[in-house]
Amino acid sequence: MNKIVVSLKESSYPILIGENIFAKVPELINKFKLNKNFLIIIDKNVYAFHDKSINQSFKNFNYKKNLYILNTGEKTKSYLELNKIYSFLLKNNYGRDSLIISIGGGVTGDLSGYAAATYMRGIQIIHIPTTLLAAVDSSIGGKTGINFEKKKNMIGSFYQPKFVLIDTNFLKTLPKPEITSGLGEVIKYAFLSDEYFFKYMKDNLKKLFLLDEKILLKIILVSDKIKAGVVSQDEKESGLRKILNLGHTFAHAFETELNFSIKHGEAVIAGIICALVLSNRLGLLSSEDLNNYLTLPLMVKLPKKLHGLDKNNLYNIMLHDKKNKGGKIKFVLLSKIGKILLDVEVDKKDLFYTFNEMGKILFSSK
Repeated sequence: MNKIVVSLKESSYPILIGENIFAKVPELINKFKLNKNFLIIIDKNVYAFHDKSINQSFKNFNYKKNLYILNTGEKTKSYLELNKIYSFLLKNNYGRDSLIISIGGGVTGDLSGYAAATYMRGIQIIHIPTTLLAAVDSSIGGKTGINFEKKKNMIGSFYQPKFVLIDTNFLKTLPKPEITSGLGEVIKYAFLSDEYFFKYMKDNLKKLFLLDEKILLKIILVSDKIKAGVVSQDEKESGLRKILNLGHTFAHAFETELNFSIKHGEAVIAGIICALVLSNRLGLLSSEDLNNYLTLPLMVKLPKKLHGLDKNNLYNIMLHDKKNKGGKIKFVLLSKIGKILLDVEVDKKDLFYTFNEMGKILFSSK
């Protein structure tokens, strides 16, 4: 079992990564002296595949335990579902001495995390991500939240888990679209890290789609080390942590305009393409590097519905991005792999140029 530590001033915690390690959860709850009265909040698809192993793991854990099964999809991240969780906790007499065990993808983790952060002013939570996206990104760093008025993650908090456990067995049942969704964040890390990891991703992308155990573990370890390192230095996104938003201002606009009908990772990959084009447009990135860097995101087939989006709508959505200050849209751009630029303000005409170029690039790559 591999271990990476998110080192924070007040709430450090480990990320535990390996194969066939889910059964260790009860043992780890005891080891870390966590509350024993727990509620498992789990994605319904995950439970359908893994109900026997999950039930078996907690069979002899003789404390209060209940199961709350979530529907999948971004629309679940709502006040309506949040209130149902609060009601379930109250109805079953869960107090402050409780623990939420979140098992699922990013939607499950974000919603469960916000419920844990706010129920009785905070109860304990552990994350067990079951998608590539959650394993390399959303389960780490303490961001929780729900969507509001068709805006992504507008209501939320920073609330750290007691530990994150990543069992690669869960990932082996993922359909191809879920691998694509996680790839958005992994490709982002390729641009945040170095030329070696960028090349490694290009060389092994096809094997990742086949869920090659060695490749999968390597990618998760590298990605999680990067994210843990960034979060350890900047827990609440006041500076360095902003680099993790590469491509995301575009991505959130695409998701919102399409009413969350595409995978987050698909939107992020399109957003990274836009960030590269915009960096080149502003003279930050050479045309030679642009063409080289585009080869990685263009290895992933993106949905045709990303073509021809209304540019004015996208621009207006971006104006409401929660990372903006002073009414200015802020972007994370780059000049080289590993050389990231924060809070770059961009004119409307340059954004519209970027949207047009993204369409041309995606169309010509088909």
